[in-house]
Amino acid sequence: MKFLHRQAPAFPLTQLVAIFPRTGVCLDPPNKQGLTRLTTRMLFTGAGGMSHNEFNSRTERLGASTAGSLANDHFTLRLATLTANLDAALDLFLTAITQPNLDEEEFRRLREEVHSTWISDREEHKQLRAQEVYMRRIYGGSPTGYQTDGTGAGIRNVTIDDVRTHYGRLYERAEPVLAVLTDLPRAEAQRRIADRFDIHAKPPDGAPYPWDEFGAARPEGRQIAIVPDPDTQTDELIAGAFSAGENDPEWHVHRLIALIFGGDMNSRLFRVIRGEHGYSYGASCWYESARGYSPRDQISPFTMYTFPTTEHTGEALPMLISLYEEFVEKGVGEDELALAKKTLIHSHPFLRDTPQKQLSLDCDEALYGIPTDEDDTNRRKIESVTPEDISRVLRERHHPESLTLVMLGDPRRLEPLAERIPGVGRIDLVEYPPPLQPA
Repeated sequence: MKFLHRQAPAFPLTQLVAIFPRTGVCLDPPNKQGLTRLTTRMLFTGAGGMSHNEFNSRTERLGASTAGSLANDHFTLRLATLTANLDAALDLFLTAITQPNLDEEEFRRLREEVHSTWISDREEHKQLRAQEVYMRRIYGGSPTGYQTDGTGAGIRNVTIDDVRTHYGRLYERAEPVLAVLTDLPRAEAQRRIADRFDIHAKPPDGAPYPWDEFGAARPEGRQIAIVPDPDTQTDELIAGAFSAGENDPEWHVHRLIALIFGGDMNSRLFRVIRGEHGYSYGASCWYESARGYSPRDQISPFTMYTFPTTEHTGEALPMLISLYEEFVEKGVGEDELALAKKTLIHSHPFLRDTPQKQLSLDCDEALYGIPTDEDDTNRRKIESVTPEDISRVLRERHHPESLTLVMLGDPRRLEPLAERIPGVGRIDLVEYPPPLQPA
Protein backbone atom coordinates (compact mmCIF):
# COMPACT_ATOMS: atom_id res chain seq x y z
CA MET A 1 0.00 0.00 0.00
CA LYS A 2 1.26 3.46 -0.87
CA PHE A 3 1.12 5.84 2.09
CA LEU A 4 1.16 9.59 1.39
CA HIS A 5 1.39 12.13 4.21
CA ARG A 6 1.08 15.89 4.39
CA GLN A 7 1.25 17.72 7.72
CA ALA A 8 -0.83 20.81 8.48
CA PRO A 9 0.02 21.50 12.14
CA ALA A 10 -2.11 24.65 12.41
CA PHE A 11 -5.40 22.72 12.27
CA PRO A 12 -6.43 19.90 14.66
CA LEU A 13 -8.00 17.91 11.82
CA THR A 14 -7.25 14.70 9.97
CA GLN A 15 -8.45 13.99 6.45
CA LEU A 16 -7.96 10.51 5.06
CA VAL A 17 -8.31 9.53 1.39
CA ALA A 18 -8.26 5.87 0.36
CA ILE A 19 -8.02 5.34 -3.39
CA PHE A 20 -8.56 1.94 -5.01
CA PRO A 21 -6.92 1.77 -8.46
CA ARG A 22 -7.94 -0.46 -11.37
CA THR A 23 -11.57 -0.50 -10.25
CA GLY A 24 -14.16 2.16 -11.09
CA VAL A 25 -17.31 2.11 -13.17
CA CYS A 26 -15.57 0.50 -16.15
CA LEU A 27 -16.14 -2.80 -14.29
CA ASP A 28 -19.93 -2.42 -14.35
CA PRO A 29 -21.79 -4.98 -16.47
CA PRO A 30 -23.25 -3.33 -19.62
CA ASN A 31 -26.85 -3.75 -18.48
CA LYS A 32 -26.11 -2.75 -14.86
CA GLN A 33 -24.24 0.53 -15.20
CA GLY A 34 -24.57 2.02 -11.74
CA LEU A 35 -23.50 -1.12 -9.88
CA THR A 36 -20.24 0.35 -8.59
CA ARG A 37 -22.01 3.56 -7.61
CA LEU A 38 -24.60 1.66 -5.58
CA THR A 39 -22.01 -0.66 -4.05
CA THR A 40 -19.75 2.12 -2.78
CA ARG A 41 -22.74 4.11 -1.51
CA MET A 42 -23.93 1.05 0.43
CA LEU A 43 -20.72 1.01 2.48
CA PHE A 44 -22.00 3.96 4.54
CA THR A 45 -25.60 2.83 4.99
CA GLY A 46 -24.92 0.75 8.10
CA ALA A 47 -22.03 -1.49 9.05
CA GLY A 48 -20.89 -3.91 11.74
CA GLY A 49 -24.50 -4.53 12.75
CA MET A 50 -25.17 -0.80 13.23
CA SER A 51 -28.17 0.57 11.38
CA HIS A 52 -27.85 3.44 8.93
CA ASN A 53 -29.10 5.92 11.54
CA GLU A 54 -26.86 4.57 14.28
CA PHE A 55 -23.77 4.65 12.06
CA ASN A 56 -24.51 8.23 11.01
CA SER A 57 -25.24 9.34 14.58
CA ARG A 58 -21.99 7.93 15.92
CA THR A 59 -20.06 9.54 13.10
CA GLU A 60 -21.69 12.94 13.61
CA ARG A 61 -21.16 12.87 17.39
CA LEU A 62 -17.44 12.57 16.70
CA GLY A 63 -17.50 15.62 14.42
CA ALA A 64 -16.56 13.33 11.56
CA SER A 65 -17.85 12.74 8.04
CA THR A 66 -17.48 10.01 5.43
CA ALA A 67 -17.92 10.14 1.68
CA GLY A 68 -17.04 8.38 -1.55
CA SER A 69 -16.45 9.34 -5.16
CA LEU A 70 -16.10 7.46 -8.43
CA ALA A 71 -14.08 7.64 -11.61
CA ASN A 72 -14.10 5.36 -14.62
CA ASP A 73 -10.86 3.66 -13.49
CA HIS A 74 -10.85 3.97 -9.67
CA PHE A 75 -12.95 4.83 -6.64
CA THR A 76 -12.16 6.87 -3.55
CA LEU A 77 -13.37 6.74 0.06
CA ARG A 78 -12.87 9.67 2.45
CA LEU A 79 -12.89 10.34 6.17
CA ALA A 80 -12.61 13.75 7.84
CA THR A 81 -12.43 14.05 11.62
CA LEU A 82 -11.14 16.05 14.54
CA THR A 83 -7.76 14.54 15.31
CA ALA A 84 -8.81 14.23 18.94
CA ASN A 85 -11.43 11.72 17.81
CA LEU A 86 -9.29 10.03 15.16
CA ASP A 87 -9.14 6.55 16.66
CA ALA A 88 -12.91 6.25 17.17
CA ALA A 89 -13.69 7.78 13.76
CA LEU A 90 -11.21 5.47 12.03
CA ASP A 91 -12.86 2.51 13.77
CA LEU A 92 -16.17 3.46 12.17
CA PHE A 93 -14.60 4.12 8.77
CA LEU A 94 -12.81 0.76 8.70
CA THR A 95 -15.96 -1.00 9.85
CA ALA A 96 -17.86 0.53 6.93
CA ILE A 97 -15.19 -0.62 4.47
CA THR A 98 -14.69 -4.15 5.83
CA GLN A 99 -18.05 -5.01 7.44
CA PRO A 100 -20.87 -3.25 5.58
CA ASN A 101 -24.32 -4.59 6.37
CA LEU A 102 -25.43 -4.58 2.72
CA ASP A 103 -28.97 -4.73 4.01
CA GLU A 104 -31.66 -5.38 1.39
CA GLU A 105 -34.14 -2.84 2.77
CA GLU A 106 -31.48 -0.12 2.85
CA PHE A 107 -30.45 -1.10 -0.66
CA ARG A 108 -33.97 -0.67 -2.01
CA ARG A 109 -34.24 2.76 -0.38
CA LEU A 110 -30.84 3.79 -1.76
CA ARG A 111 -31.57 2.49 -5.25
CA GLU A 112 -34.75 4.60 -5.41
CA GLU A 113 -32.82 7.66 -4.21
CA VAL A 114 -30.01 7.16 -6.72
CA HIS A 115 -32.42 6.54 -9.56
CA SER A 116 -34.46 9.65 -8.70
CA THR A 117 -31.26 11.70 -8.56
CA TRP A 118 -30.18 10.36 -11.95
CA ILE A 119 -33.50 11.41 -13.49
CA SER A 120 -33.62 14.86 -11.88
CA ASP A 121 -29.99 15.59 -12.84
CA ARG A 122 -30.76 14.95 -16.50
CA GLU A 123 -34.01 16.87 -16.41
CA GLU A 124 -32.19 19.86 -14.96
CA HIS A 125 -28.96 19.60 -16.98
CA LYS A 126 -29.32 18.74 -20.65
CA GLN A 127 -25.56 18.71 -21.02
CA LEU A 128 -25.41 15.50 -18.95
CA ARG A 129 -27.56 13.76 -21.55
CA ALA A 130 -25.47 15.01 -24.44
CA GLN A 131 -22.20 14.21 -22.65
CA GLU A 132 -23.34 10.68 -21.84
CA VAL A 133 -24.21 9.99 -25.47
CA TYR A 134 -20.97 11.63 -26.63
CA MET A 135 -18.82 9.43 -24.36
CA ARG A 136 -20.73 6.34 -25.38
CA ARG A 137 -20.25 7.15 -29.07
CA ILE A 138 -16.63 8.22 -29.00
CA TYR A 139 -15.62 5.18 -26.93
CA GLY A 140 -17.64 2.86 -29.15
CA GLY A 141 -19.99 1.81 -26.37
CA SER A 142 -17.15 0.16 -24.45
CA PRO A 143 -16.79 0.26 -20.62
CA THR A 144 -14.06 2.88 -20.96
CA GLY A 145 -16.77 5.39 -21.82
CA TYR A 146 -19.13 4.58 -18.94
CA GLN A 147 -20.27 7.55 -16.84
CA THR A 148 -19.80 7.54 -13.09
CA ASP A 149 -23.49 7.83 -12.23
CA GLY A 150 -24.54 4.91 -14.42
CA THR A 151 -27.67 4.78 -16.52
CA GLY A 152 -31.26 4.91 -15.40
CA ALA A 153 -31.99 1.43 -16.72
CA GLY A 154 -28.75 0.05 -15.30
CA ILE A 155 -29.50 1.35 -11.81
CA ARG A 156 -32.95 -0.25 -11.89
CA ASN A 157 -31.43 -3.58 -12.98
CA VAL A 158 -29.04 -3.86 -10.02
CA THR A 159 -30.05 -6.19 -7.18
CA ILE A 160 -28.73 -6.57 -3.64
CA ASP A 161 -27.14 -9.87 -4.69
CA ASP A 162 -25.25 -7.99 -7.43
CA VAL A 163 -24.00 -5.53 -4.81
CA ARG A 164 -22.89 -8.28 -2.44
CA THR A 165 -20.99 -10.06 -5.20
CA HIS A 166 -19.45 -6.84 -6.48
CA TYR A 167 -18.39 -5.79 -2.98
CA GLY A 168 -16.36 -8.99 -2.72
CA ARG A 169 -14.36 -7.85 -5.75
CA LEU A 170 -13.84 -4.19 -4.89
CA TYR A 171 -10.38 -4.62 -3.41
CA GLU A 172 -8.98 -7.26 -5.75
CA ARG A 173 -7.37 -5.21 -8.46
CA ALA A 174 -4.44 -3.32 -6.96
CA GLU A 175 -2.98 -2.10 -3.69
CA PRO A 176 -4.78 1.00 -2.39
CA VAL A 177 -3.26 4.44 -2.10
CA LEU A 178 -3.72 5.90 1.39
CA ALA A 179 -3.29 9.69 1.63
CA VAL A 180 -3.50 11.59 4.92
CA LEU A 181 -3.58 15.31 5.66
CA THR A 182 -3.22 15.82 9.40
CA ASP A 183 -1.64 17.81 12.19
CA LEU A 184 0.14 14.62 13.24
CA PRO A 185 3.76 13.98 12.25
CA ARG A 186 4.34 11.20 9.74
CA ALA A 187 5.52 8.58 12.24
CA GLU A 188 2.41 8.98 14.38
CA ALA A 189 0.11 9.03 11.35
CA GLN A 190 1.78 5.83 10.14
CA ARG A 191 1.19 4.15 13.50
CA ARG A 192 -2.35 5.36 14.14
CA ILE A 193 -3.71 5.22 10.58
CA ALA A 194 -1.65 3.40 7.97
CA ASP A 195 -0.72 0.46 10.21
CA ARG A 196 -4.40 -0.07 10.99
CA PHE A 197 -5.49 0.18 7.38
CA ASP A 198 -5.16 -3.54 6.78
CA ILE A 199 -6.70 -3.72 3.30
CA HIS A 200 -4.60 -5.40 0.68
CA ALA A 201 -5.27 -6.49 -2.86
CA LYS A 202 -6.47 -10.08 -3.11
CA PRO A 203 -5.24 -12.44 -5.81
CA PRO A 204 -6.76 -11.25 -9.10
CA ASP A 205 -9.71 -13.21 -10.39
CA GLY A 206 -8.31 -13.33 -13.91
CA ALA A 207 -11.01 -11.07 -15.35
CA PRO A 208 -9.66 -8.61 -17.97
CA TYR A 209 -9.43 -4.94 -17.11
CA PRO A 210 -10.94 -2.73 -19.85
CA TRP A 211 -8.13 -0.17 -19.92
CA ASP A 212 -5.31 -2.70 -20.33
CA GLU A 213 -5.86 -3.11 -24.07
CA PHE A 214 -7.53 0.20 -24.81
CA GLY A 215 -6.80 1.78 -28.16
CA ALA A 216 -8.50 4.89 -29.45
CA ALA A 217 -10.30 4.31 -32.73
CA ARG A 218 -10.54 7.03 -35.36
CA PRO A 219 -13.80 6.88 -37.31
CA GLU A 220 -14.00 7.17 -41.08
CA GLY A 221 -15.41 10.62 -41.60
CA ARG A 222 -17.53 12.56 -39.13
CA GLN A 223 -20.09 10.65 -37.08
CA ILE A 224 -23.20 12.47 -35.84
CA ALA A 225 -25.71 11.42 -33.19
CA ILE A 226 -28.93 13.39 -32.74
CA VAL A 227 -30.62 13.13 -29.34
CA PRO A 228 -34.30 14.12 -29.53
CA ASP A 229 -35.53 16.95 -27.30
CA PRO A 230 -38.29 18.69 -29.27
CA ASP A 231 -39.22 21.23 -26.57
CA THR A 232 -35.80 22.74 -25.86
CA GLN A 233 -35.10 26.45 -26.33
CA THR A 234 -31.36 25.86 -26.65
CA ASP A 235 -29.54 23.02 -28.39
CA GLU A 236 -26.57 21.10 -26.99
CA LEU A 237 -23.63 20.68 -29.38
CA ILE A 238 -20.63 18.51 -28.45
CA ALA A 239 -17.86 17.57 -30.88
CA GLY A 240 -14.49 15.93 -30.41
CA ALA A 241 -11.85 13.41 -31.39
CA PHE A 242 -9.07 11.55 -29.57
CA SER A 243 -5.91 13.60 -29.28
CA ALA A 244 -3.43 13.06 -26.40
CA GLY A 245 -3.00 11.92 -22.82
CA GLU A 246 -1.29 13.74 -19.99
CA ASN A 247 1.68 11.40 -20.24
CA ASP A 248 2.47 12.93 -23.63
CA PRO A 249 5.92 14.62 -23.45
CA GLU A 250 4.33 17.70 -25.02
CA TRP A 251 1.35 17.90 -22.70
CA HIS A 252 2.31 21.49 -21.89
CA VAL A 253 1.69 22.32 -25.58
CA HIS A 254 -1.73 20.66 -25.39
CA ARG A 255 -2.55 22.75 -22.30
CA LEU A 256 -1.83 25.89 -24.31
CA ILE A 257 -3.92 24.59 -27.21
CA ALA A 258 -6.94 23.98 -24.98
CA LEU A 259 -6.62 27.38 -23.30
CA ILE A 260 -6.19 29.33 -26.54
CA PHE A 261 -9.04 27.65 -28.35
CA GLY A 262 -11.68 27.38 -25.65
CA GLY A 263 -10.28 27.59 -22.13
CA ASP A 264 -11.52 30.97 -20.95
CA MET A 265 -13.33 34.15 -22.01
CA ASN A 266 -10.34 35.24 -24.10
CA SER A 267 -10.46 32.04 -26.15
CA ARG A 268 -11.43 31.86 -29.81
CA LEU A 269 -14.60 29.87 -29.29
CA PHE A 270 -15.94 32.19 -26.63
CA ARG A 271 -14.90 35.42 -28.37
CA VAL A 272 -16.35 34.47 -31.74
CA ILE A 273 -19.46 32.41 -30.94
CA ARG A 274 -20.62 34.47 -27.97
CA GLY A 275 -18.70 37.74 -28.04
CA GLU A 276 -18.88 38.61 -31.75
CA HIS A 277 -22.14 36.91 -32.73
CA GLY A 278 -24.13 36.23 -29.55
CA TYR A 279 -25.21 32.80 -30.78
CA SER A 280 -24.68 31.12 -27.40
CA TYR A 281 -24.19 32.06 -23.77
CA GLY A 282 -20.95 30.07 -23.72
CA ALA A 283 -18.49 28.00 -25.76
CA SER A 284 -15.51 26.04 -24.47
CA CYS A 285 -13.22 23.08 -25.00
CA TRP A 286 -11.30 20.63 -22.84
CA TYR A 287 -9.42 17.35 -22.71
CA GLU A 288 -11.62 14.76 -21.01
CA SER A 289 -8.71 13.59 -18.83
CA ALA A 290 -8.25 17.11 -17.46
CA ARG A 291 -11.87 17.00 -16.24
CA GLY A 292 -11.43 13.57 -14.67
CA TYR A 293 -13.66 11.82 -17.20
CA SER A 294 -10.86 9.54 -18.39
CA PRO A 295 -7.51 8.39 -16.91
CA ARG A 296 -4.64 10.85 -17.11
CA ASP A 297 -2.31 8.19 -18.54
CA GLN A 298 -4.56 7.30 -21.48
CA ILE A 299 -5.16 9.12 -24.74
CA SER A 300 -8.02 11.53 -24.18
CA PRO A 301 -10.72 13.03 -26.38
CA PHE A 302 -10.40 16.73 -27.12
CA THR A 303 -13.94 18.04 -26.74
CA MET A 304 -15.68 21.23 -27.86
CA TYR A 305 -19.03 22.41 -26.51
CA THR A 306 -21.59 25.15 -27.03
CA PHE A 307 -25.34 25.53 -26.48
CA PRO A 308 -26.84 28.01 -28.94
CA THR A 309 -30.43 29.17 -28.98
CA THR A 310 -32.45 27.10 -31.42
CA GLU A 311 -32.71 30.01 -33.88
CA HIS A 312 -28.91 30.25 -34.10
CA THR A 313 -27.85 26.59 -34.18
CA GLY A 314 -27.69 26.72 -37.96
CA GLU A 315 -24.94 29.36 -37.71
CA ALA A 316 -23.20 28.17 -34.52
CA LEU A 317 -22.67 24.53 -35.58
CA PRO A 318 -20.73 25.15 -38.81
CA MET A 319 -18.89 28.00 -37.09
CA LEU A 320 -17.70 25.66 -34.32
CA ILE A 321 -16.34 23.22 -36.88
CA SER A 322 -14.79 25.83 -39.15
CA LEU A 323 -13.06 27.56 -36.23
CA TYR A 324 -11.52 24.22 -35.24
CA GLU A 325 -10.45 23.45 -38.81
CA GLU A 326 -8.88 26.90 -39.14
CA PHE A 327 -7.14 26.50 -35.78
CA VAL A 328 -5.59 23.17 -36.81
CA GLU A 329 -4.61 24.47 -40.24
CA LYS A 330 -3.23 27.92 -39.32
CA GLY A 331 -2.21 27.67 -35.68
CA VAL A 332 -1.78 30.76 -33.51
CA GLY A 333 -0.24 34.19 -33.62
CA GLU A 334 2.48 35.55 -31.35
CA ASP A 335 0.16 37.80 -29.34
CA GLU A 336 -2.42 35.08 -28.78
CA LEU A 337 0.26 32.66 -27.62
CA ALA A 338 1.92 35.22 -25.36
CA LEU A 339 -1.35 35.88 -23.51
CA ALA A 340 -1.97 32.15 -23.02
CA LYS A 341 1.58 31.65 -21.71
CA LYS A 342 1.10 34.34 -19.08
CA THR A 343 -2.17 32.76 -17.97
CA LEU A 344 -0.73 29.26 -17.53
CA ILE A 345 2.42 30.51 -15.82
CA HIS A 346 0.59 32.80 -13.40
CA SER A 347 -2.15 30.28 -12.55
CA HIS A 348 0.19 27.32 -12.00
CA PRO A 349 1.11 28.11 -8.36
CA PHE A 350 -2.56 27.87 -7.42
CA LEU A 351 -2.52 24.15 -8.22
CA ARG A 352 -0.70 23.59 -4.92
CA ASP A 353 -1.40 26.66 -2.77
CA THR A 354 -3.08 24.67 0.01
CA PRO A 355 -2.14 21.42 1.76
CA GLN A 356 -5.32 19.83 0.39
CA LYS A 357 -4.31 20.64 -3.19
CA GLN A 358 -0.78 19.39 -2.57
CA LEU A 359 -2.11 16.08 -1.30
CA SER A 360 -4.46 15.80 -4.27
CA LEU A 361 -1.49 16.19 -6.63
CA ASP A 362 0.37 13.53 -4.64
CA CYS A 363 -2.57 11.17 -5.14
CA ASP A 364 -2.69 11.80 -8.87
CA GLU A 365 1.01 11.09 -9.19
CA ALA A 366 0.68 7.88 -7.18
CA LEU A 367 -2.23 6.74 -9.37
CA TYR A 368 -0.81 7.56 -12.78
CA GLY A 369 2.91 8.13 -12.33
CA ILE A 370 2.58 11.60 -13.86
CA PRO A 371 4.07 14.35 -11.70
CA THR A 372 2.79 17.91 -11.78
CA ASP A 373 5.59 20.24 -12.78
CA GLU A 374 7.10 22.57 -10.21
CA ASP A 375 6.57 26.25 -10.96
CA ASP A 376 10.05 26.78 -12.44
CA THR A 377 9.76 23.71 -14.66
CA ASN A 378 6.30 24.73 -15.80
CA ARG A 379 7.53 28.25 -16.61
CA ARG A 380 10.49 26.91 -18.58
CA LYS A 381 8.33 24.52 -20.62
CA ILE A 382 5.61 27.07 -21.35
CA GLU A 383 8.01 29.85 -22.26
CA SER A 384 9.84 27.57 -24.71
CA VAL A 385 6.74 26.91 -26.84
CA THR A 386 6.67 28.63 -30.23
CA PRO A 387 3.84 29.12 -32.73
CA GLU A 388 5.56 26.46 -34.86
CA ASP A 389 5.30 23.99 -31.95
CA ILE A 390 1.58 24.68 -31.66
CA SER A 391 1.06 24.16 -35.40
CA ARG A 392 3.06 20.93 -35.45
CA VAL A 393 1.22 19.39 -32.48
CA LEU A 394 -2.16 20.46 -33.85
CA ARG A 395 -1.50 18.82 -37.20
CA GLU A 396 -0.05 15.67 -35.64
CA ARG A 397 -2.60 15.08 -32.89
CA HIS A 398 -5.85 16.83 -33.81
CA HIS A 399 -8.26 15.37 -36.37
CA PRO A 400 -11.17 17.63 -37.36
CA GLU A 401 -11.99 15.28 -40.23
CA SER A 402 -12.83 12.49 -37.73
CA LEU A 403 -15.07 14.31 -35.29
CA THR A 404 -17.72 12.57 -33.23
CA LEU A 405 -20.63 15.01 -32.88
CA VAL A 406 -23.66 14.92 -30.62
CA MET A 407 -26.57 17.31 -31.18
CA LEU A 408 -29.43 17.48 -28.68
CA GLY A 409 -32.61 19.19 -29.81
CA ASP A 410 -35.51 18.82 -32.23
CA PRO A 411 -34.52 16.29 -34.95
CA ARG A 412 -36.71 18.09 -37.49
CA ARG A 413 -34.38 21.07 -37.24
CA LEU A 414 -31.11 19.27 -36.57
CA GLU A 415 -31.14 16.56 -39.23
CA PRO A 416 -31.03 19.03 -42.16
CA LEU A 417 -28.19 20.88 -40.42
CA ALA A 418 -26.26 17.64 -39.90
CA GLU A 419 -26.65 16.67 -43.53
CA ARG A 420 -24.99 19.92 -44.61
CA ILE A 421 -21.81 19.32 -42.58
CA PRO A 422 -18.95 18.34 -44.92
CA GLY A 423 -17.35 14.93 -44.54
CA VAL A 424 -20.17 13.26 -42.61
CA GLY A 425 -19.99 9.48 -42.81
CA ARG A 426 -22.97 8.64 -40.62
CA ILE A 427 -25.97 10.28 -38.95
CA ASP A 428 -27.95 8.41 -36.27
CA LEU A 429 -31.03 9.31 -34.30
CA VAL A 430 -30.27 8.10 -30.76
CA GLU A 431 -33.00 7.04 -28.37
CA TYR A 432 -32.53 8.58 -24.93
CA PRO A 433 -32.51 7.14 -22.40
CA PRO A 434 -31.41 3.91 -24.08
CA PRO A 435 -34.00 1.12 -24.05
CA LEU A 436 -34.00 -1.17 -21.03
CA GLN A 437 -31.79 -4.22 -21.49
CA PRO A 438 -32.65 -7.47 -19.72
CA ALA A 439 -30.90 -7.93 -16.37
